[in-house]
Amino acid sequence: MAKERKLDLFNKVIPAIDKKRYDLYDNLTEEELKEFQTLVIMMWAANIQENDPVLQHYYTASINHHANKNFFSLHKHPKLQWLTIVAGSPELGNYRRKWIGTKKVKDPNADIKKQLAKIYPTYKEQDIEVLSNFVTKKDLKQYDQDCGN
Repeated sequence: MAKERKLDLFNKVIPAIDKKRYDLYDNLTEEELKEFQTLVIMMWAANIQENDPVLQHYYTASINHHANKNFFSLHKHPKLQWLTIVAGSPELGNYRRKWIGTKKVKDPNADIKKQLAKIYPTYKEQDIEVLSNFVTKKDLKQYDQDCGN
């Protein structure tokens, strides 16, 4: 059974951004504050579903300019993060939003790390990470040949 949400993102938080309600954070209950995730809110706020590409670009650029640039340096201040997100809204009406996903970057050393973990099963993950920065695939191939594999 899905967990019931206390904070209604689409009927309370997003409309508050569109209406530039800076006071929303101060009016949240303790249960709602526990679910208040400014990064998720910023990702939803930045991208509107609208056929006008200029307006879409404006929303994304405005949220980026006001909130995203220093967002993580404010990680201990969720209210201030909220205020920067609201500041990015041009207050041009209510719009539907779509999620801006983050791209997963494939680790270029993943194969090397996998092989190193087999060779050195007692090494910690951090040690394998460091070692993978110095060892090449050619080195590992040579190691396999030297071991008779």
